Amino acid sequence: MSTSVRVVLGLVATAGLVVGCQPATKESAAGASPSASAATSVSAAPSPTVDVAANSKQVCASTLAVVKKHYVAMADDAIAAIDKPVSAKEAGAKVRGHYTALLADLRKAAPTAADPQVRAALETLATGVEKHLAGPKATQVEAPDLDPLLTALDTVCGR
Repeated sequence: MSTSVRVVLGLVATAGLVVGCQPATKESAAGASPSASAATSVSAAPSPTVDVAANSKQVCASTLAVVKKHYVAMADDAIAAIDKPVSAKEAGAKVRGHYTALLADLRKAAPTAADPQVRAALETLATGVEKHLAGPKATQVEAPDLDPLLTALDTVCGR
């Protein structure tokens, strides 16, 4: 029982980290140059450029929500197992499923990032999750190997 409590506490702490990873609000208008405004007024066609700040804000917010969703689901599973124990095999399969879904979500999000630093942080985290899944502890919730990668994503996302 103490292992379950420890796992739940670890998940709550990780979920707290992820909740704290909400991206800071940035002024996207501050990055707009006067020459871009002038070019828009001269030409009727919209600019094909991407607002990197707005894109980063959106990608970071959605990715951090996805990470939070998967970690909260793992915490929910661990809490449910306290009241209704499941076999180690079943618990491991659930954990592996959450990490596999997280990996798929990260791989899907990375190419949508216009900022190379955000894209790299997402790709690095995805690679870390992939390595975690290939390792001997793939069915364990605790993944301290992912903590620095989550922190790096948090940093790139402005938190």
